[in-house]
Amino acid sequence: MMYSQFFKHMLQRDFQVAATQKHEFGLPIIFFILVLVLFPLSIGPEPGLLNRLAPAVGWIALILAMLIALPRMFVEDYENGWLEQLFLSGYPGSLIVSARIISFWALYCLPLVLTSFLLVPFFSLEIKLWWVLAQTLLCGSMLMACLGSVASALLVASRKGSGVMALLVVPLLIPALIFATATMDAAGQNLPITGPMFILMALTIFALTVAPIATAQALKLNLG
Repeated sequence: MMYSQFFKHMLQRDFQVAATQKHEFGLPIIFFILVLVLFPLSIGPEPGLLNRLAPAVGWIALILAMLIALPRMFVEDYENGWLEQLFLSGYPGSLIVSARIISFWALYCLPLVLTSFLLVPFFSLEIKLWWVLAQTLLCGSMLMACLGSVASALLVASRKGSGVMALLVVPLLIPALIFATATMDAAGQNLPITGPMFILMALTIFALTVAPIATAQALKLNLG
């Protein structure tokens, strides 16, 4: 089987598994929505304050929701032996991991980014500012998926992965948060956003390049 066909097969398999486990994929979205709904209720009807806090709340909700899903990225396939069979198939480990990162992003992260549109009515956020925020969330969620894949691979055999996952991933997201904030500040002042946005995109591309290799090596260590 050609690499491209194998990659496509991996994606199809992940989507088929997701269709049978809808409750697991819905939990992060429900948590994300709860954060967006409860936050303005706790602040009160202050449109100006809510508008300023909207980008930060969107990012925090995304990070917390993804931390629910990230520890499970490889666990089931590790426990049922499917992961070991994949690595014995002769295909590059980085190819296997790349397919998992992309399917994870499409199944978990993309719905969260789309759900962030709730910031518009709940936080009085302008649609043009939400669109800029959505772009930062798209890059940031892919970056977090890449970082999370490495952490998930390291902790795949651990029973206490969730707490350690946050300690490993969140500090590495600080540069992305800085440039996402700079992007939103520029958009709010009607200034060009290309500078900080391009840096955020560069960080994401770098993570997409390095993470599959690092994750594959971590999985091989756990598989022995």
